[in-house]
Amino acid sequence: MDIDAFIDEIKKATSISILTGAGISTASGIPDFRGDDGFWKTNKPIYFKEFIHSEKKRIESWKNNIALTKKLSEITFNTGHTLVNKILSLYRDNILITQNIDGLHHKAGTKTEKIIEIHGTALRANCLECKKIFELQRFHTAIKFNKPVPDCDACSGLVKVATISFGQSMDPLKMQKAVHAVSQTDLLIVLGSSLVVQPVAGLPRIALENGKRLVICNKEPTPFDIHANLVMNGNIEDLANKILLSHVLD
Repeated sequence: MDIDAFIDEIKKATSISILTGAGISTASGIPDFRGDDGFWKTNKPIYFKEFIHSEKKRIESWKNNIALTKKLSEITFNTGHTLVNKILSLYRDNILITQNIDGLHHKAGTKTEKIIEIHGTALRANCLECKKIFELQRFHTAIKFNKPVPDCDACSGLVKVATISFGQSMDPLKMQKAVHAVSQTDLLIVLGSSLVVQPVAGLPRIALENGKRLVICNKEPTPFDIHANLVMNGNIEDLANKILLSHVLD
């Protein structure tokens, strides 16, 4: 990994967007959801249409969330998340766009206003009608004791974990905010994303079309490597350890 070139790209910028994917969380013990040992290999995903039309599928979805949140409660952030915080702190307009639903950026201390959780979060729920936000415990308790899953206490709408399910439309405001960020900041740094899941995979193209610089650090090649100003194929935690130990961003 060309650490000096990475640092140089950061220092040339006056504003930075960071896009993180599953690769930043693997060192914390979360396999890629779609990988050979990923969460969806042992917990079949529930499609949004199934959730809407089937009580059985809604119960199954909540059981998946119970398993996932138990896993998330047992792990913590790693130095990759710490590096993201360090970069975000350099300039006022820096912002993080994450595909991850694990909440580890929050655990690492990243401020909520600095994060666009583009695929939502597994750590909260919301009403599909009025958008009221709920803590998970009441729904988990209902499932564990074979009770009916509560509807929204404000509008009686269906309540779902606040993640974007397969077949569910993304929040257009979050996507607009992400597009604006990569269009306006000088540099887009991609950490641990394969850049194949749309529409987030299109963000590097938007950055490039607006004359911004692009840095990619991912274990495997991505479709945008050929267009990037700097590509580093390797372990994000190795990159983070070297940079944080050197104190060059302090």
